[in-house]
Amino acid sequence: MGIFVRQPARRLLTAASGASAVEFALVAPILLLLLCGIVGYGYVLGVYHGVQQIASEAARASIPGLTDAERETLARAFVAQNAPAYAFLEPARLRVMTAFSGPPAAAFQVAVVYDMSGSVLHRLGSLVALPAPLVERRAVIQRGGY
Repeated sequence: MGIFVRQPARRLLTAASGASAVEFALVAPILLLLLCGIVGYGYVLGVYHGVQQIASEAARASIPGLTDAERETLARAFVAQNAPAYAFLEPARLRVMTAFSGPPAAAFQVAVVYDMSGSVLHRLGSLVALPAPLVERRAVIQRGGY
């Protein structure tokens, strides 16, 4: 009778039929977290890049303006018209600010601020460390002397 009890126990210890499932169950959570991290930070980098691009393009679009008020109008119109074309940006969350300096520096500055606080990524912010929800990027052009 002792030989019959040892035989099933030996088969159970040497069986490899469920090893792949157990290994996958151990590795899958790590792989999923890694994938979610890549997607999440890819989204954040896409937002940062989009905000910088739209600020730079708005500053370039304001070059034909003859006065600072006209440059401001051109920059705001560019952002309002082209913001929907940026994949990661919601136009309603964009804010445009302009500034100009006097004769010593003679520069016109466009700043674009984007609020990411309502995104899915920031709703899960208690689980991971995230950058600040407000993204601000600036672009400066020289006035005159073109």
